[in-house]
Amino acid sequence: MTRLGAWLLALGVLASACGGEHREARGTFNRGVAALEKGDLEGATKALLAARGEAGVDPELRYRAAYDLGMAFAALADKSRRGDGKDLTKALEQAQQALSWFGDAARQKPGDHAAVANQAILRARVQAISDELRKAEGKLEARLDAAIRDQRALMEGVRDTWAAIEKSGGADPLAQQSALVALADRERGIVAEVGAISDIAADEIDAIGKKPDEQRTDEEKVRVVQLKGLDIYLLDARARIAEARRKLQDLAGEEALGRAESALGSLKRAREQLLDPVTVMRGIAGDEVELAKNTSEASAPASTGSLGSQPTPSPTPPLTSAGAAAPVPAWLAAGALADRQNALRDRLEEVRARLEAAVAPPPAPDPAAGSGSAASPVPAPEAPKDPKQEKLLARVRLALPAVLEASAAMDHARQSLASAQHAAAIDQERTALAALARAIEEFADLKQTAELAYAEQAQLGALLSPEAAKELKPEVRATETRDALARNVARMGRLQGLIADEVAGLAAQEQELAAKAAQAAAQSPTPTPTPPAPTPGSGSGSAPDRAAAAQAQLDAAKQQLAAARTKLTSAEQLRSESLAALGTLGMALAAPGTDATHDPQQANAAATAKVQELRMLFFSLIEHLEQLIRDQGETRDRTTALQAADDAERGAKLPAVITREEQHGGMAQAITDELAKEADAAGKQQPQPGQPDAKALAGAAAEVRQAQTAIGDARTGMEKVRDAKQTSESLQPALTGEAAAIEHLEAALELLQPPKQNQNKDDPKQDPKQDPKQQGKPDPQKPDPAKPSGGAGQSSRDQDAAQQKKRRDAQHAADPVDQDW
Repeated sequence: MTRLGAWLLALGVLASACGGEHREARGTFNRGVAALEKGDLEGATKALLAARGEAGVDPELRYRAAYDLGMAFAALADKSRRGDGKDLTKALEQAQQALSWFGDAARQKPGDHAAVANQAILRARVQAISDELRKAEGKLEARLDAAIRDQRALMEGVRDTWAAIEKSGGADPLAQQSALVALADRERGIVAEVGAISDIAADEIDAIGKKPDEQRTDEEKVRVVQLKGLDIYLLDARARIAEARRKLQDLAGEEALGRAESALGSLKRAREQLLDPVTVMRGIAGDEVELAKNTSEASAPASTGSLGSQPTPSPTPPLTSAGAAAPVPAWLAAGALADRQNALRDRLEEVRARLEAAVAPPPAPDPAAGSGSAASPVPAPEAPKDPKQEKLLARVRLALPAVLEASAAMDHARQSLASAQHAAAIDQERTALAALARAIEEFADLKQTAELAYAEQAQLGALLSPEAAKELKPEVRATETRDALARNVARMGRLQGLIADEVAGLAAQEQELAAKAAQAAAQSPTPTPTPPAPTPGSGSGSAPDRAAAAQAQLDAAKQQLAAARTKLTSAEQLRSESLAALGTLGMALAAPGTDATHDPQQANAAATAKVQELRMLFFSLIEHLEQLIRDQGETRDRTTALQAADDAERGAKLPAVITREEQHGGMAQAITDELAKEADAAGKQQPQPGQPDAKALAGAAAEVRQAQTAIGDARTGMEKVRDAKQTSESLQPALTGEAAAIEHLEAALELLQPPKQNQNKDDPKQDPKQDPKQQGKPDPQKPDPAKPSGGAGQSSRDQDAAQQKKRRDAQHAADPVDQDW
């Protein structure tokens, strides 16, 4: 036999063997499918696992066996989770196996959307079962926040896809089919996650409902009401998301966008059931700002940029190559903007109802009640009113008129938007924002009110500048200046009340400390001139030591209260001086002149200096530095996303990132200046315990100054990409500058924070330098020079990445897929 003949014979034998194996494996698979249809889940998984292991090189069998194994394990997980013998640990393991098998099916057929969608559903189910096991506090809120972020990101994807379709002029209707179908799969995962959140809320309601009424706390009663309201909006959100998914599958991107936005509104309203009214109003104000921006984009007026100014007519819309007006994006259409405004007003109306219910008087007694009885019941004495509660209700009463004004302005804006009167709508949106700001400010604390006063003074300085005189009409500029001054004068009155409240709180704490000191003195033994010699076994736990420790704590608390009282005394003095300076500014505005008393700019500078001193009493450089680190990290994340985006997405989103970098640079400059001042002041006095000395402050100022330079480099790199015409520039220089800025800011923060002290310096086990076993090993409190220093922000990101990897490892630990080939 020739060599060729031998090869042909060998191939025939191999093909026969493989064919027989495939026939046997497919028969096993068919038996597994039959068992699955009958509900015999254990038998189905056993047969399908055998078929999957015997599939060999049969790709269709490998895919279908993996997919059906995912279905079988998902059904088993649901049975273990919901059955009489509820076993969440087993359900979690089975759900993880289902997720792994769907992942294997998706690898077999990368274009199979059903497997990808089921993966998303199983991820949500795994997370839900994990939550039930952990019963972690606040998990429902965190998952709802994540669902809102996912839905918002999906909306942006739908907008980008719609823009791409319109840009192509509809030449190829199926060009964006894959993108729309992928978005539909993402929606399916989100609706599954929302369903899981609804299940968690229902379980919590059931757990509280099992308690007798008399055993439920007030917090639990309120929680049940909140969760029931949340569940109503979650049901609506699920319906809207399902509609958006169907529209995406039908390639109707514009209609899908409307459904997705409605779903986002329902998710927000669900989340707001668990928030206080002030936080809800802050969220509504943020959304109203975004709506006002979109309204301006839709109208594109050449306005003067001030309240009350009359915009000039809009220019003719740009023409496309075909000579037709460029299409208006679906989310900027008049009807869509009106719907968004209506949704915002509905959210605000719910807040109004909650505030009115809080201050509503109790219902009057029914005269018919008790008639015919021998004697009228004696009314129970009223419980003493809580002063703090009364002050809070007083703030609610003061905020309610502003809330009503904002709601009315939103309604007028909706009507204007519905009739495409953008200029009138913008005026009403600004009125609503101003009213919301007043309502929110009624609940501001002492520090926040001082910050608002300083920001208003900065706005006054801008209005009094020569640039504002060129840009604004004289009557508009005068009106806005008077209004800003009136707002700050009113803030000085509120600050007086807030300072008085803080002083009263300190007095109550001092009385409590005095009572504790008297009690400790009454319980302590009679002091002797010479302390007794320590007896064997006595130590830190002896009665004299405990008394001394308690007295030391009382003394430290008294010192803190004394320092706080001194601070409040200075605050009241500066508030009075600020009010006088604002009065001088008012006189200068009424009768302007050239001397320091009548020059508005000089008078405003003096008032601003006083308000700045007041603000600095409550200003924490460390807090602002930490916030700047967080903001710069978020901006770097956005830049990283744009690095992988196409030119169109970069062009649309890069200007906003550049603006953020400019804001970061301004904040870094302010922190640098203040650190330099504190360093100079610290060099002229003795260092205070627990406070950074002059050297640390100067070093921190130098680090923030370097961060400011790196921020400028990042901004320059972004502007180079933005202005590029011929070639596609890289954002890597900007990313490098942002990383350097974060590193310098974290170094500054480390210099300002006090070092951690050992609990027991005499114990060699607590000090690696004294412990021979620990010598030569790296200090866990010091950074490893071989590793890049990422600071607090990087440490947080590293911990989050480690937790995600741990979850992934747990999901794949029970995955038997890759073990048989």
